[in-house]
This record gives sequence, structure tokens and C-alpha cells, in this order.
Amino acid sequence: MKTDVMKLEEAKRIHDELFNAKDYQNCLVMWRRIQQYQIPFLGELAGRDKMIKRDAGIIDGTAWRAAQIFAGGMTNGSVPQTVEWFDLQSRFAEDDQTLKAILQDQRDTINKALNASNFYSSIYSANLELSFGQSPRGSFFIPERGMVFENYSIGSYAYALDPWQEVTHFAVKKEMSLSKIVSKFGLEALPEKQQQEYKDGKNSGRLMKVYWLMTKNPAYDNKALGPKGKRYVSLYWLDCSDKEFIHVGGFETCPITIMRYLAIPNSDYGIGPGWFADSDNRVMFDLLKAAAGNMELFYNPALQVPTGTDPDYRPGAITEVDMQLGKVQSLFDIAPVFDKVYDMAAIREDKINAAYNTNLFAMLEQQKFDNTGRTAYEWSLRQQEKMQQLTPVVTRINTEVLSRDIKRIYGIYTQNGVFEMPPEYDGMELEIEYVSPLAKLQRMSGVQDYESALAAIGQTAQLKPGVVNMLNESVFLRKWIDDLGVKSEILYTDEEYAEIQQQQAKAAQQQEQMQEDMAVAQALPNVTQAAANLQEMADNGSVAPLDNLLSSLRGGV
Repeated sequence: MKTDVMKLEEAKRIHDELFNAKDYQNCLVMWRRIQQYQIPFLGELAGRDKMIKRDAGIIDGTAWRAAQIFAGGMTNGSVPQTVEWFDLQSRFAEDDQTLKAILQDQRDTINKALNASNFYSSIYSANLELSFGQSPRGSFFIPERGMVFENYSIGSYAYALDPWQEVTHFAVKKEMSLSKIVSKFGLEALPEKQQQEYKDGKNSGRLMKVYWLMTKNPAYDNKALGPKGKRYVSLYWLDCSDKEFIHVGGFETCPITIMRYLAIPNSDYGIGPGWFADSDNRVMFDLLKAAAGNMELFYNPALQVPTGTDPDYRPGAITEVDMQLGKVQSLFDIAPVFDKVYDMAAIREDKINAAYNTNLFAMLEQQKFDNTGRTAYEWSLRQQEKMQQLTPVVTRINTEVLSRDIKRIYGIYTQNGVFEMPPEYDGMELEIEYVSPLAKLQRMSGVQDYESALAAIGQTAQLKPGVVNMLNESVFLRKWIDDLGVKSEILYTDEEYAEIQQQQAKAAQQQEQMQEDMAVAQALPNVTQAAANLQEMADNGSVAPLDNLLSSLRGGV
């Protein structure tokens, strides 16, 4: 397929340069070590077939188990499928109930798209490969299927980033069967020879090398149609391609996100838990290998026997020897030190688990079986302490991966007319707020400040009760609720709260008036009876007391 965007020779040159870059080659050495000694069934560094036995360099599976705990913890902690983990916000939405309702509907639509796709499984796979330091993912919109996410395994990709950590070039090399190539690109995309092979039913399962280059469009023209009018161009070719691409496409926004564990200055690639666990894992490998050798020599030692003796090695067996010629005994003394070696290896195992942060993600399970009597508050403090170590990682993933995923879906749905905003909201900047368990745990460190402030006010109020009037309880509570990650909808707005206070004050005033009226009503029978008695006295000639009483009543009632 011909294109006026880029020539095949130029695409091949860029592709080769990415895989031959010094930065890539330097990291390749460590990636191979991590694959060989920690997670052998991941990556494309030792051949395509993952089902062959590639764990010859593994004596203990601590690193592999730790990688799975890390991947599961990061996935469930940052993008739990069963609960909401993000909100769409705008600085205008706080006071605009109409806009808030629109954003909530759009968030629910995006959630439905994610649930209907392979998004969550792709995030888990990406977190699993994050042991190597980085893990790319592609997000693609297919009209008949919706959103589709694709993971790329270590060794199959190379890339370059700009100063703002956005992908400028992304190269992939992989093997695909002829039938899958036809299914994805169509029969007409293949060179004539491969077309004929497929038509003849020959070698349809034969694997062919497919190359892909996604790059910023060097010939971008926003008025042009087709790939030339896209900001990013997508180019596919086969190893047998000499003149033309088998597919040319494009994207308006970059479909690739790079999940990185720890970014290194002046490097496009990152380092991950596998890098930090490498030294301890290699030491444990040597220790366990030595312990196994010591154990075997101790229980099955090398023997020295009299000449011509054929010893019976079975348990409880008897070997007759001529004692004058000597006896069957160990060639040299073996001290059983394997228990001590295993203790040393256990220390390395703890360090490997720490490198993968399993002590954070397995903390809740550990709490169930903990016998130290720690309180829930102490466990909360320990979680926050561990979370501080992952804060840069979580923040980077939110910014460089999840935000771009959400904004890409939002852009695709907007272009296809799914999201339609009223004209008054045109140009509104979309903001994403994360409310996942890990995001909430990050916020917990600030929650203690509110508790301390409230305790200080309470203690001071015991000496100076009037000091409580200094607290703006509405602002205090809203800030506290926000840092806890609880939805603000549970609180009334300031206007609603003011109206409720007015109603309560009015109701209290009415209650007070009713109590006064009841007191007067209760007093009237006594006054009436007293007046009757006085009237009787007046009839008997005692007028003065009655006049005095009436005068006092007129003045006081």
C-alpha cells in the first residue's frame, strides 16, 4: 500500500534505530536477567513460545509470586472493577448542578465502555510486566467491538518519548500467522506471493514477522483526508515487504500509553521491582544452590571403600567388607550447614518481597493472622507509611496512563457524537479525580491533621468554651470529607444548610412561644379562682383587697 506520509525505507530506518538505541541495549541486559531468574514466562526475550520450560534459572519462586501479588494489588488498588475509581470534574461543576449531572452521566458511559472491554485484564497484565520497569498498552476503537486494549511484551517493542513524556515513536516486531494477517488487514494487503499461498490453502499457519511503526505524522495536514490528516500515522509491513506497506492508518490522539514504575532522568525507559530485587534474588539463588548441594553431600556423601568392594546404598542394607583392608566411610566429613543457609536465604526472600511491595498489598491478609495485638489505628498508620513509598508510582500511572486512557475514550466518544455538551460549556477543561482505594489511602495522611485540630479545639474549649465559635464548621467538614475521598453529595450545599438552620431557629422560637403560652394557660385557672374568692370577699364588704388585685393584674397581665 502506497502512502504520501512516509516511505517504507524511512519507516524501516526509524524502526531499526529504536531497537538499536544505546538506551534500549543497556536495559536489554537487565531485562534478560530479570526474565531468566525471576519471571521467566513473561517477555519475548527468549523466543516466542511461552509454553516451553524456560525456568532453568529458577530455584525458588519468591520473585514470581511477589510479581503476581504486586500486579494484583496495584490493579485492585488503582482500578477496582467493582467500585468507582474515578470522577469527571470541572472547576465550573462545583456550583453548576446541570454540568455536574452531565459529567456524572459521561463518567457512567465511560465506565460501561471499560467494563465491556478488556481494560481491566490489560491493566493487570501491564502491572505484571511492570517488573521490567515499563509496560506499554495500546487503546483502539473498533466500531463493531468498542474499545480494545492491547499489551506489548518486553522485547517486542521499543519507543521514544518527548520532553513531556508523551510517545513520539513506538515500534513493534512480532510474529503472526498468515491467516491472522489476512483476518486483520485483508487478503489484498499481502504481497502477491503470500496472497497466492493463502488462496491455495498452503502455509496458512506459517508464522511471518510483522513490523509496526506508530509515529507523529511528519506530513500532517489538518485539512487533508485519510492518514495524512491524522496527527499520528500507523504503518505495518512484513519482513518480505520491499516496496510497500501492508496497511497505512492514523490516529487523532496517541493510542499508546507507557506505564513506568520509576522514571530515570535522560532515559525513556524505567526501572521496576525486578531491578531492585535482582541482587537479592541472585544471592538467594546461590545460597539455595549451595544448601541443596550441602544437603545432598550430607545425606549421600562420596565414599571411600576397600578395593573390590561393591557397597549397597539402599537404606538398612549390609555390605560385607574385609576389615583388614579398610571400611566403607565418607571420603571427607560434611557438616550439615543447610539449615543456616536456608535462614540466610529467608532474609533475602524478605528483601525480594519488599522490592515488590508485597508487604503493603498483603497487609490486610497479614492483619487477619497477626498476633501482636495491633489496633486498627496502628494498622492504618503502617499502611500510610508503606503507601508513601508507592506515591510517586501511583501518581505517575494516574497521570501518564489512566488519565490518557480516559481522555482518549472521552475524545473518541465526543468525535462520534456520543458526548454532546451544551454550547455554554464549549472549551471546558476536563479534570479527572481519582477515588480508588490507593488514592484514598494517599489522602489518609492528611486526615490525621483534621483529627488533631479537632482534638485541640475540644481541649481548649474546656478552659475557654467560647473558642469553639472560632471554628468554621461548614468549611472544616467539607475539607475533611473531601480528603477522605467521600462524595460531597452527602452534604447539603451552603444555601441549603443556611435554610435548614433558619428553619430550625424558627422552629425553636415557635417552641419557646408555645411553652410560654402553656405556662400562662396553666396559671389562668389559679387567677380565676383567686378573683372569685376576692369577689366573694367584696360582696361581704371587703372591697379594698379586690381593687388592689385588679389594679395589679391590669398593670402586670
